[in-house]
Amino acid sequence: MGGFLRNLLGFMTVLGLGGLAWSAGPAPVADPVRQVAFTFDDLPAARPRGLENTQALTTALVGRIAAEGIPAVGFVNEGKLADLGLDAAAGAALLEPWLAAGLELGNHTRSHRWFWKTPLDSMQLDVLAGERILRGLCQRHGRPLHWFRHPYLNTGPDSASKAAFEGFLAEHGFRVAPVTLDNDEYVHARAYDLARERRDSAAMDSIAADYLRYMEGVVVHFEEQARRTLGREPAQVLLLHANWLNAERLGPLAGMFRRRGYGIIGLDEALKDSAYALPDTYIGKRGMSWLERWALSRGQEPGEMPEAPDWVRAAAGL
Repeated sequence: MGGFLRNLLGFMTVLGLGGLAWSAGPAPVADPVRQVAFTFDDLPAARPRGLENTQALTTALVGRIAAEGIPAVGFVNEGKLADLGLDAAAGAALLEPWLAAGLELGNHTRSHRWFWKTPLDSMQLDVLAGERILRGLCQRHGRPLHWFRHPYLNTGPDSASKAAFEGFLAEHGFRVAPVTLDNDEYVHARAYDLARERRDSAAMDSIAADYLRYMEGVVVHFEEQARRTLGREPAQVLLLHANWLNAERLGPLAGMFRRRGYGIIGLDEALKDSAYALPDTYIGKRGMSWLERWALSRGQEPGEMPEAPDWVRAAAGL
């Protein structure tokens, strides 16, 4: 076992988690009336800052997910491993803590291309290039590799390309991982990164507090969207990213969901909800929540998602 994985397992042992990491953590609310699955995009890190930083981020994020008892799925861009200068063995070692903690991994393509401007054959090749390390790693852990998430949540430039790509994914054993709780979390995450790099703890606390406020606003927005479009709230799927904001502040976010009556479940369980069999006819430049897609497919206009405040955008340099 490599030193990195030993350090992670040692960290989990301190937390009292052992090998079945995500089965521990805070007890769920009694008889939760809502459900949500947590997913994390752009592994190993949304904003890689060198190998040592990315290893530390992975240790912290996986440990925090485990401590919160969240059965998460992490979506990998293998190109980020190459950008860190890692060969196949070292790349697998960087991802392995997710599987060692009982979590799942999925394919997010190698290069995170925007399908709207990428030819169909290039998207297909990027999917296959995105599992050169991932598929063997999952097999060694006896775990399936069956989740795929579209970069930028964009599903194609036209109906024919969308249908052909979905057929290609199905042929290769993939199931699309939709998102209902979309958000611009990256704005707070970048501002937090910059404050963290300059060791400004007061700014980090302020950004994290507003992140919690912002995310609750997003959740309320999509709960209301669901009731307007579906007449009920389905099991939700939350999109987050692999970043220091979530590695260090995931606890309050999970607590917000529990306070709002959510049980935190796995992605497989969430997609048993009949809403995910509804038609999605949306074609456009934007990637968007499936709640918005279902609304547009029914001829309804979705509402405007909350935005990060100007001060956070300025702190992020945006």
